[in-house]
Amino acid sequence: MANKNIYLIRHTETYNPNKLCFGQSEMPLEENFTVQFDWIRERLQLNNNTIYYSSNLRRCAKLASYLSDDKFTVDQRVSDLNYGVWEMMEWAKIPTKELTAWNGDFVNYRIKKGESFLDLHERAIDFYEETVSNNESENIVLVTHAGVIRSIVSYVLEFPLEKVFNLQIDYSSLSKLSYSEELALSSISFLNLTAEHLKTVTKD
Repeated sequence: MANKNIYLIRHTETYNPNKLCFGQSEMPLEENFTVQFDWIRERLQLNNNTIYYSSNLRRCAKLASYLSDDKFTVDQRVSDLNYGVWEMMEWAKIPTKELTAWNGDFVNYRIKKGESFLDLHERAIDFYEETVSNNESENIVLVTHAGVIRSIVSYVLEFPLEKVFNLQIDYSSLSKLSYSEELALSSISFLNLTAEHLKTVTKD
């Protein structure tokens, strides 16, 4: 049985000058996003035996459409965190008591009319297990959000969710997992690769 390659891509940077809290709200991309789109497609260079998935949010779907020639599947299980009543509020204006409670236990604290990180984690892992088990494609590409990528990586590494923000996942980053059908086991090939990281390595 052959291994499957799973590519986890975080969407390109959003335009957010007012420092708004957003998860499942739509946000525009920074103007230079096409440069990052080109870099990611050039780096992937995958064969035809590839299937593409995307979060339902436009900041992901735009990139998935570009990479797949508009042949991709949207799955809401890999959407960003639902911040509930905090959506589109300035971070500085979120009530201190609520923000303190969330920071103290972000894994389990469910924002009013929104989600906890554990809620996001459970839906992301449900997507991952279903996709790697039931998909015959050699390559699986997922365009999604940092929280979803952190969840999947923490699941593969059996990494505690309380420490998940120790995993740096940059905008436009590419991470790769390998899944062995024979062993029913996932492993990390590389994590958080960006064009800037490659430039640094070349200079060094």
